[in-house]
Amino acid sequence: MTHKRYKKKYLSILLIPDDESSPKSLKIRYSVLRIGAVIAILVVLLFFIGVFSYGKLVQEAFENVSLRQENAQMAKQVQRVNEMAAELNKLKQLSEKVRNSLTGYVKITEDVEKLPKQNPADRLKENSIETIFTSIPVKAPVTGFISQEFKRSVHTGIDIVAPQGTPVVASADGSVLYSGWTMDGGYTIIIGHTNGYYTFYKHNLRNLVYNNQRVKQGEVIAYLGNSGEKSYGPHLHFEIWKDGKPIDPRKLIPRFD
Repeated sequence: MTHKRYKKKYLSILLIPDDESSPKSLKIRYSVLRIGAVIAILVVLLFFIGVFSYGKLVQEAFENVSLRQENAQMAKQVQRVNEMAAELNKLKQLSEKVRNSLTGYVKITEDVEKLPKQNPADRLKENSIETIFTSIPVKAPVTGFISQEFKRSVHTGIDIVAPQGTPVVASADGSVLYSGWTMDGGYTIIIGHTNGYYTFYKHNLRNLVYNNQRVKQGEVIAYLGNSGEKSYGPHLHFEIWKDGKPIDPRKLIPRFD
């Protein structure tokens, strides 16, 4: 009975050396083996739990980074929406002013009344053939080549390509209706002329005139540029409107080179 209990309590391991010395016996309690097995299992479980937890932490870290990036992107989009809303409001005001001007409800030469009174001889001079000629947009605003022609339904002007910084001149005498920035057209100038003519100059590098300023035909009003979201390179987008409708600039200005 004692021998059987002894055999159940211990596990004997026989160690045989290579040098032909006497074999040695190693006895290990079964309880120690069970504890060792439990510890090994716990170590393995803790290892996998640690790997899983580390993976979760890494995933959460990536998700946090991604979330911060999304928040930053959303903040930029909100800012962009606010800017677009402000720009839209600005464009609505401009559109109303231009529409009224093109239909004759608003006079764009508001500063004319502030000018000194002219005598009959001066008025006669202004009504001369030369004055009438300079009040019609017949002068090319810039010298270059036409990259896109006039198409009434899709492109209400022409695109004139020239080096950036090239001076842009007024096509005719008139009054500056608008000089400022629009999202699509960048730095834009709109000039009102007599006889129902209006000219548009878009994508400028810099405007040199201000609202309601009187300009002369051939006067430098801007420098050619590449501003605005719809610009594809340095060029001038030039439009001529007559009585509220766009017309092909080539009808009045045959050559731009």
